[in-house]
Amino acid sequence: MVAAVVAVVVVVGAGCFVLFGNGNDSGSSADIASKLQIRGNANDDHTINSDDMAIVQDIINGTRNKDDFPLADVNDDGKVNETDVSLLQDLIDRKEGCTVYVICLDRDGKNTSVSCTYPLRNVVPYGTNVQEPVLYANGGQYVAGYFVSSYDVADASIAKTAVNLHGTTRTISATAWSNFTKLDSDLISKGGVGALIVDYSGIAQITAARADDCAKAGIPMLIFSSADATDETTTVLTLGFLFGGDCEKLGVKYAQIAWDVIEFVKSKVGGYTNEQKVTYICCTMYIYLCGKTSTFNTTATTAGGYAYANVNADFDAATPKNSQKMGGTEAMANYTTVGKVINNRSMDFGLDADGIKAMIIDTWDHDNDGVSSKVYFKGYDDKLVYVNNLLPGGAKIAYMAHAMYPDLFSKSWADDVLKDYINTGTMPLKGQTLSSICSYIDVNDYNAAIA
Repeated sequence: MVAAVVAVVVVVGAGCFVLFGNGNDSGSSADIASKLQIRGNANDDHTINSDDMAIVQDIINGTRNKDDFPLADVNDDGKVNETDVSLLQDLIDRKEGCTVYVICLDRDGKNTSVSCTYPLRNVVPYGTNVQEPVLYANGGQYVAGYFVSSYDVADASIAKTAVNLHGTTRTISATAWSNFTKLDSDLISKGGVGALIVDYSGIAQITAARADDCAKAGIPMLIFSSADATDETTTVLTLGFLFGGDCEKLGVKYAQIAWDVIEFVKSKVGGYTNEQKVTYICCTMYIYLCGKTSTFNTTATTAGGYAYANVNADFDAATPKNSQKMGGTEAMANYTTVGKVINNRSMDFGLDADGIKAMIIDTWDHDNDGVSSKVYFKGYDDKLVYVNNLLPGGAKIAYMAHAMYPDLFSKSWADDVLKDYINTGTMPLKGQTLSSICSYIDVNDYNAAIA
């Protein structure tokens, strides 16, 4: 029997988290938007504690207005009363066995409530942009199965007992899905799969029939969109809370680094007009252009840049989707006025000096069906950089800020941010150093590698 109900809110839009406007909204939007979004987190900070209870009690006593603190309504019934006090106390106590209501995305990209059990166990992630946050929250130990593991080192913390369901980064075959449903049956003595955690960019693989399979089996499906660095930070913070214990503590440390980076960037360029900001184009998968609403694109905005689509109508019209494959090697020919081209490239960790050199060369010279990336980006050598998409969100922001404003944000500062993440104890970075991670590539790195 479920002992209590804890309502957790992870409010996600198609590519961005949306924060309820609570009373404690004096901070920056970037800062606030990356805070723990949990019903009961009445003051919108990074945790649930007696400060939240004080607000709930004040609302009940009539000294505060509940409309100013939407998250004080712990069970989302439109009222703040003694029931919320009881539920909030369970949440403050981190009471095991509680039912947790998570607001995430449905298959259509709309917000929906999904219940699961606290603490979250026996999860199955699908999609790099959500699998890495699971692991950064040190949730690898709670992974019961996975559809694909593409990175030997970054994914090494996935539990050794986890079952390979034999999907791919782009597809979940009928066989892979059958393996997933069998895993749920095999775990019946442990309550089945605790949650299927899905990256929204791969939602096409979760068909209506598969969603129905989950519903019938009682498998919660939590869909997140976390390629954006701020959203990734919130995802890690929230997953850390859901996993509980040391994972929650790690999630707070992880998030604090990103908040500090965001605030530092704002202190330097937050007062810039759009005309003063460096314009940028973001890419992914080597030769895919990101539209201005892409979650890859929005990270560069957080890093202080201004999307080129806002100043070049032709580019905006050419990139109506979140990511669009270049139509040919001349696709970039008319965009030479852009300030920077930031290419998001997932690169595994644990490299030696030769491995770093090879990664740099392979990335810059990448073969795209017989055509080198250098041909697609001809004339952009001094503007093109690659940022490792597997890095923690705050580190990605730091390296992007360095790319656009090298005089304001040094490479050594960005490296220090990455070192801060390494020092948190997050498992994907265990044993790593700056020398074992290819975090950032520019033309100078490429020229040195081929010399």
